[in-house]
Amino acid sequence: MIRVLISLFSLMLLFSCSKRSWVLEVHSGKYDRLNYPLGITFPEPIETAKSYLLRDQKSNATFPVQVVDAYRIFTIIDQLPKETVLTLELEETEGNSMGLVSIEESDAGIQVFVEGKPMLFYQSKTAFPPDGQPDYYKRSGFIHPLQAPNGAVLTDDFPMGHVHQHALFNAWTNTTFRGEKVDFWNQQHLLGTVEHKAILELSGNQFQVQLSHISSTHGEVLEETWTITVHPIQDYFLFDLASTQINTSTDTLFLEEYIYGGMAFRGSREWNSDDTLHFVTPWSIRTDSGKDNETANHTKVKWLDASGQIGNQKAGVTVFCFPDNYRYPQAVRVHPEMPYWVYAPVVEGRFFIAPGEAYESKYRYYLHDGAPDLELIDGIEKSISAPVEVKFFRK
Repeated sequence: MIRVLISLFSLMLLFSCSKRSWVLEVHSGKYDRLNYPLGITFPEPIETAKSYLLRDQKSNATFPVQVVDAYRIFTIIDQLPKETVLTLELEETEGNSMGLVSIEESDAGIQVFVEGKPMLFYQSKTAFPPDGQPDYYKRSGFIHPLQAPNGAVLTDDFPMGHVHQHALFNAWTNTTFRGEKVDFWNQQHLLGTVEHKAILELSGNQFQVQLSHISSTHGEVLEETWTITVHPIQDYFLFDLASTQINTSTDTLFLEEYIYGGMAFRGSREWNSDDTLHFVTPWSIRTDSGKDNETANHTKVKWLDASGQIGNQKAGVTVFCFPDNYRYPQAVRVHPEMPYWVYAPVVEGRFFIAPGEAYESKYRYYLHDGAPDLELIDGIEKSISAPVEVKFFRK
């Protein structure tokens, strides 16, 4: 009888807790916050079949919510002055309170939309180079096109002059494995490549995919997971790409000191002077320390913006490096003539990934119309380097 009463009491307590709402205290810290992307991870699960909003207990203003899974939600805090505490209560609501982001899977890959506008496409199906180019340039496991809110295509795939580069891609160039050189970047050397392996998850404003870094002689060396998180913002596009590379072999992969290799960006064909059919004008580079096209190469940056004329409009993308990344702020390779650049920690010297060990990195992408908004870029950088503090309570 005692056991039955205890069990009933436990069930009543669990039911009572499930009906209690969450209250969050968001502490802004020493910086003003503007359009702050706030990811919240609850200590206990919420019901994913329901829709929610967050209500400011002081002003009664509401913030729409995008549910990722049973523990995680996203919202956008439009304004939060420095040294301020915002108290928000999670409430159920009718319908989908934040339907800005939609993710669709097809035979070729994964398309992400924000408010119905295409933002990025992840290529899971093998793409082949243009006619007349060798099949060893075929590739999967990259993002193209990457588009600004005005529709401008910011990336190029199989670009004229450098067919082995693939829009937004990740590859090491100068590596040693089992005493031999492996180049996962330059496919024309026939030493290695990178391929899509599997789609792991699509949920809310996030998807997760798996890639394989392959030695032509020894097979898979690295298994990489990309987690793409899209922040539901209307005025511009913003997403995070988190990468985890695990050495699945039985031997160490040595990443040799080199001038490039890592998380790369190949810019629009309108910025490529080798593409005489589409070229408009060179891109414009700017970094957090004020470096430009001529001075940015092999400097360490917290962010780098590449922008310029695309057709009859201007657009660009800023890529931010997270503080947890190895050798932060990482060095960048900015090519003096071609529109490509890459976060390249190998510039500072050799390192390695041992069997079973993981190399992790994370980057945030701000896709904008027109010229880069430097005030907004500074705010985004502060959201990465000095995030707000969130405390949880039950009401």
